[in-house]
Amino acid sequence: MICVGNRTCFLVVKPASKLNNMLYLKNEGILSEKRVIKIMILFYSRFGNTAKMAEEIAYGAKEISGISVAMRRIADDVPMEVVSQNPAWSKVVEDLNDRYPTTPIENLVNELPQYAAIIFGSPTRFGNMAAPMKALWDGTSSLWVNGSLVGKVGAVFTSAASVHGGQESTAISMMFPMLHHGMIIVGVPYSVPELTESGSPYGPSRIVGMLANKEIEEADIKVARALGRRVAEIAGKLV
Repeated sequence: MICVGNRTCFLVVKPASKLNNMLYLKNEGILSEKRVIKIMILFYSRFGNTAKMAEEIAYGAKEISGISVAMRRIADDVPMEVVSQNPAWSKVVEDLNDRYPTTPIENLVNELPQYAAIIFGSPTRFGNMAAPMKALWDGTSSLWVNGSLVGKVGAVFTSAASVHGGQESTAISMMFPMLHHGMIIVGVPYSVPELTESGSPYGPSRIVGMLANKEIEEADIKVARALGRRVAEIAGKLV
């Protein structure tokens, strides 16, 4: 401060450096580095149909900026000796292994807490999730004890051979463990027009045919991508 005579005083302020200004804004929460929201799509797929849905969901999620998607596949419980007896099935498995190598369940369980959102996918087995997906959930006791998944965003998707093959009950069966873990479940709203043609409010689902070889339809793709976008958007708001 500089004073002239007995009455007039001036406050002299030294200009702050650009770096100091940026540090101040960052410390006050006004300026922040760009965040990356991590999403895991964790699925089990025997004939590749669930994997195809996982790809479309990932596509939708990546339409939102700042999103990183990790694809993880649970190993099948059918021995390769059985698979190798069917050339067509063997080709599907080889393709899946090339694109999405399986990860042991123990490793997947340890990895889950690293993500802001987790989307689970399984084909239906008598109106329930498939055994490999159930085995994964059965191995998450330590996460439950520690509350490691509380507040995480979660969603599900599935497929079945026929129109009333158990898609909705399978989707809901995957939600039960999520609720016990305190996850925030996201579905597909009817603001997605294609929901009247494919899937349900519980999540995307599709009919793959009795031989599991039916091509994915445009409505299936639209609903799957819509879920991916919605999970990404909600996770971005919550993180």
